[in-house]
Amino acid sequence: MSRALIRCVFAALSLCAPSVATAQPRPVPAAPTAAARATVPAAARAPVTPRPVGPGRLALAAAQSAVDEVILPRIEVRARRGAPVEAEQSVRGARNARLCLRPVVTVRRLRNGEMPTWTGPLTDCTGRPTLAALAAVSLLAQPGRFTDFDVDAAIRELRRVAPAAGLSLADETAPRARARVRGRGAAPPIERDRLTHDPVIMLTRNARVLHPRVIQLMQGLFDRFPGRTAEIVSGYRPGEGRSRHAHARALDLRLRGVRHEDVRDYARTLPDAGVGYYPNSVFVHLDTRDAQEGGAYWTDFSGPGEAPRYGHWPPTDQEVSSEVGWMVNDREPDLTTAREREWSPEAVHLPAPTP
Repeated sequence: MSRALIRCVFAALSLCAPSVATAQPRPVPAAPTAAARATVPAAARAPVTPRPVGPGRLALAAAQSAVDEVILPRIEVRARRGAPVEAEQSVRGARNARLCLRPVVTVRRLRNGEMPTWTGPLTDCTGRPTLAALAAVSLLAQPGRFTDFDVDAAIRELRRVAPAAGLSLADETAPRARARVRGRGAAPPIERDRLTHDPVIMLTRNARVLHPRVIQLMQGLFDRFPGRTAEIVSGYRPGEGRSRHAHARALDLRLRGVRHEDVRDYARTLPDAGVGYYPNSVFVHLDTRDAQEGGAYWTDFSGPGEAPRYGHWPPTDQEVSSEVGWMVNDREPDLTTAREREWSPEAVHLPAPTP
């Protein structure tokens, strides 16, 4: 019994042993005669080279992952040690390739004589606002005249304070991993809005960071109307009490080449959004609301610079009658006075007759 067991063990070891240890010298075949070579086809006489077997897809994927894990840290180390700018750009390009971003859009501020413009992706593919979009659109939404439109400085400031404010943003502009960057100042304590409890982050003296949900609502409009340019009429307006504009949660905007009615109708389908329609103005109001508030929709018949006159859309017969009465009684006298002043003899300068 023991001898049979020993034979089985040796047999198993002989199967697992390398082929070099058990290989026997192969006898050299005798050279074929001329008659034998004549009967063998030419294809059979050609030496057959074994075809190499390449690695499978899983092996290639594992190899690429190993290369990424080895090469990218080395590039980052060289960038930290003062390597050329090309190394830092290589790291940024590699990270952007991994970060899925939505299509690039164009957002501009609608003003007389000056139209600052920003171009870039608003969100990533999961719906998170990009850090660059939140910083740039917040600058475009600031009140007053633009004394400084430094998007890069705003991005750096927002990147510094975003973790302390609890903002989850897609930072596609980061040159290297956030945890490895040194030399930044500690983020200051974040002030909270007394009404909405949103973080109050001031990028400049007048530019407050908008609620990230505003960027997501804008992305919804661009998904429905791709290739259009968004023009911001008004954004953050401090000192307006309970208005969403005073809490950096609202924008008055328009999409170039799109009817306001179309923007209004689609905006009403967005969740937790406030939509205001202004038939006598050039924009649609869009704001974000908490989940427990739900959406809100209204129509304001006032024109630019006028007091609000809320109603329904389409208006009822009573609202139409009231609107016509307002035009006849309040606006028509002013228009008549303007016409009389314009066509008075003192104001009309007729060209001299041609001799």
